[in-house]
Amino acid sequence: MKLLFWVLLSCCCALSYGYHEKQEIPNQLNSLLTGKWTSKQVQVQYIVDSHLVHEEKLTVEKGKAYIFDKTSVRVEYQGGTTALGSYKVMLEEERKKIALDLPGNSTTYSLIAITPTSMVWQKDLEDTYYYEGFTRKSAERAIYTEEFVR
Repeated sequence: MKLLFWVLLSCCCALSYGYHEKQEIPNQLNSLLTGKWTSKQVQVQYIVDSHLVHEEKLTVEKGKAYIFDKTSVRVEYQGGTTALGSYKVMLEEERKKIALDLPGNSTTYSLIAITPTSMVWQKDLEDTYYYEGFTRKSAERAIYTEEFVR
């Protein structure tokens, strides 16, 4: 009887383990995101055969800020223009992801790190081309990384 109990318990645990593929994270992480975040640094890394072949630091868009509040996000741009949308934080394959849904643009970032004063997120880019001098080259993967401060 005890053996049957442990077998059933093991099966239930195994089933519930597979279920957590894409679940929303409780409010604790949302509360860490709550507030105003401004971009500090942006870079794109180009990868070929698991090697970094090119890296670009992009100019940070001045005046741009993300303001997170529970499930809504407001993006403020220089000059006072704003975009209102929603977001959710979820766990997918043991990685925290932030899904942003803004007018005309929905995207998902991998949350790399978050502290009370800084945050880093990443996403793979579809455009994997870069320039080396005047020569256009192609990479297998391009990773966009953005670092924020509060």
